Amino acid sequence: MKRNRFFNATNVIATLLCAAMVWAALICLPGSAAAQMAPLTEDQLREFIKQVIREDPKLLYDTIEEYLRQQQAAKQKQAMTEAMENRVEDRVADHNPTKGPADAAVTIIEYTDFQCPYCSRGDKIVHNLLMKYRGKVRRVFKNKPLSGHEEALPAAKAAMAAHLQGKFWEYHDRLFQFSRELDEEMYVRFAEELDLDLDKFNKDRASDKVAKMIETDLADAEKLDISGTPAFILNGALVSGVRPMGFFSDVIERLLKE
Repeated sequence: MKRNRFFNATNVIATLLCAAMVWAALICLPGSAAAQMAPLTEDQLREFIKQVIREDPKLLYDTIEEYLRQQQAAKQKQAMTEAMENRVEDRVADHNPTKGPADAAVTIIEYTDFQCPYCSRGDKIVHNLLMKYRGKVRRVFKNKPLSGHEEALPAAKAAMAAHLQGKFWEYHDRLFQFSRELDEEMYVRFAEELDLDLDKFNKDRASDKVAKMIETDLADAEKLDISGTPAFILNGALVSGVRPMGFFSDVIERLLKE
């Protein structure tokens, strides 16, 4: 990786030097006579740029730094543009539980962990946003169980098994309500309370099908470099961590105007 960056920087410097030599030579010529005078030779251009570097080496350094910053900004802008154009249709998989109209102006995709206390707070905020912007916001859930939380993955599998019986959000609410006490006994108890088919529930949460659902969500989060939870994508805007309700409202209001 370092070697590639070295070659890229070398190419940038070479390009800038050539451009700078031509530019420097031309601006030194009187405007009215520039077209009439014979062009400088390559050796003369090289000598001129060497003189410029000797007199003010920082000028060249600053120019290169600014060029690299502009290139990086352009890449980030392009990546964000592509993400905004494709995010909703590409990031929402068939297995992801949703709330709100499919054609809502704003889609909130949340990456969460049932054992994470901050995710529990984030869940309440998203719930309130759907109430505040009823019909204008859609909620999409993605599992992001963290390796440091022992019950996060079993809870995610149980939730998706409940989803296969049409009871995801009810099960989801119970998991967050008891997020600090999750264990195997609770997963079964919640299923019983929701009148789930226990045999199917137990088979589904141990199945490859449910495992692949969660793996797909994790891979999606990795592509976006999302490492912690909760994380939210509001159309094309990525918000990491829990923020105040007002912060999310401001983002939604701006998106609705757009």
